Order: sequence, then C-alpha cells, then structure tokens
Amino acid sequence: MAQADQTVQNDTFPTVRADINSNLAALFSKSSGNSAPTVTVAFMDWIDTSGANPVWKKRNASNNAWITLGTISGSTIAFEGTLPSQSGQSGNYLTTNGTVASWASIPPGSTKEVFTASGTWTKPSAGTIALITLWGGGGSGGRYNGSVAGGGGGGACVQRLFQLSDLPGSASVTIGAGGAAVGSGTNAAGNVGGTSTFGSLMSAYGGGGGDFGGGSSAVGGGGGGSLSAGSTPSAGDGHSSILAGGSGGNTLSPGKGSWGGAGGGDENQTGATAFWGGGGGGGANDATQRAGGDSLNGGDGGTSNTGTTASVPGGGGGGSRTAAVASGAGGAGLCIVYIW
Repeated sequence: MAQADQTVQNDTFPTVRADINSNLAALFSKSSGNSAPTVTVAFMDWIDTSGANPVWKKRNASNNAWITLGTISGSTIAFEGTLPSQSGQSGNYLTTNGTVASWASIPPGSTKEVFTASGTWTKPSAGTIALITLWGGGGSGGRYNGSVAGGGGGGACVQRLFQLSDLPGSASVTIGAGGAAVGSGTNAAGNVGGTSTFGSLMSAYGGGGGDFGGGSSAVGGGGGGSLSAGSTPSAGDGHSSILAGGSGGNTLSPGKGSWGGAGGGDENQTGATAFWGGGGGGGANDATQRAGGDSLNGGDGGTSNTGTTASVPGGGGGGSRTAAVASGAGGAGLCIVYIW
C-alpha cells in the first residue's frame, strides 16, 4: 500500500530515485490506503482499505468526488450499481428495469395445464400467448331392452388463441360431464353431454343422447357444437342443432365431425368419426357390437351393447338392447391451456 504526491522533486540521486519508486508504488497499488490521497487528479484510482473489505474507487471527471466501483472480497469483486451479488443466483439471468439491474429466473419455454375436473385457472406471471382448447361431454347411448337404440353424439371441441395480457387474472373452468348411462332396467333415450366453459370466453357443448326405438327404428344423437348442444332426435329424424356437430344417423350415415362432435349411429350403424370433436357412439339392433367412431384429437365413441363409458374427451356412448346391460355413458369433457 502506498500513496504519493505525483511529483518528483529535484534533489540528489538517491532522493530522486526514492521519490520515483514511491510514485511508482502508489501507481501500481492504485494509491491504496485507509484514507484518500492528498493529491488527486481526474480518473485516478484509489483502493480504500479503511473497512473490512477494500473498496475500489475512481475520481470523477471534475476531480471533486470519488465514484465507488466495487468491493473486493477475497478473489472476487462485487461491482457497485452494475452487477448485483451472484450468491444463490445459479441458473438465473440478469435483467434491468432501466435503472437497477437484478437477477430473475428463466421462464419455461411453455407450460401446459390440464383440467379434467372443474376448477379455477390462474394466469401465470410469465408468458405471452395462451392457446385454450375445450371439449364438451359426449351424449350417452339410448337403451331399449330387446329392441333398437341409437348411439350418443360426440361433444364439441372449441379452440381459441389469446394474448395472455388480454385474459383475466383468473377464470372459472367448468368441465362438462358425459351424458349419464341409461340403466339396464330402463327403456329411454340417452342423456345430453354437459357443456364445458372457460370463464365467459368459451363454451363447448355436449353431444345429444341416442334415441330409443320403441320397436321400430332408433336414431343416433347429434354432435355438440360451439353454440348449442347436439339434439336427441325423434325416430327417423336424425339431426343436430344449428352450428353443432354432425347429424345423428338414421337411414343415412351419421354426420362426421370436424370441430363439432360426430353423430351417433342409428340401430344399424357404427358411430361417425371426428377430427377434433368426440366420435359418435355405435347403435344397437341385435347382439352385434357396432363400434363407436374414432376421433383424431377427441375421445372415441363407445361400442354398442357393452355399457362401457366412451373415451375422454367427449366420446359418445354406445346404445344397448341387451337385457342386463346399460347403455354406454358419454365421455367427459376436458380443458387444456398452453402458455408460451
């Protein structure tokens, strides 16, 4: 540690040499000492050793004050005002609000939240875009002991893309239930699948229940849509509500579904297929099992005469005519939220 007056005076050789060495020592040690150098110039360095840890300071351009650059601790320097402490910040990144630098955790590239039951969605602190996909519940198959029954329609799929900033801080999520099965002792049409909602922003409606034939014919339930549920049609009148999915089967093939659910089959038909919505359930006429329709992204429809629940999300249940077998229940809805 050394400080000097920055001037070499005329004198005898040994004295001049000592004076030169003193100034060089001050230069090399950055004028270190427990008090400020007496003689200062703009931009000179000074290592202040008066505290527990040395502090590196630099003279300002006007040569009237010291600027603190950082604190020296062992083999590291904590720079003042430019880099906050790195302790405990492994894996984080440095950011700034335009005035102060700080550490922040690296946000994930994307997040996925799946609702299989009703609940509350809370907007995350990180992210820019939200993709929300909803499926309504599938309708259940009709049932008529020893006669004919139609398959249930598939639930609709609705998908929307949002700026995350446009969404509320939280939203209530409702997952539509699949249409309830018709019990083995009952002759009745199937039940409509429930509506799934994301707050007040989106709704995906359920598929219609399959018809029961009353000894003649039975029509499949219509697929659900974005504005209304699929219908449970009268015999010989297979259809779905406006802006819903594919029509239920009658003497024609049941309507296929794209975003809407697929129609259920009549007593002689398999369920229709779908792309996003749920597949339709198979119809029942005899002991033959008629398959439900497949869906690429939704749930598959249920097979007739088995009484098993259709696949989630939104598959239509199969019809039943077997004495001890209930109709197939519709598959429940679903909600998936992607954030990135």
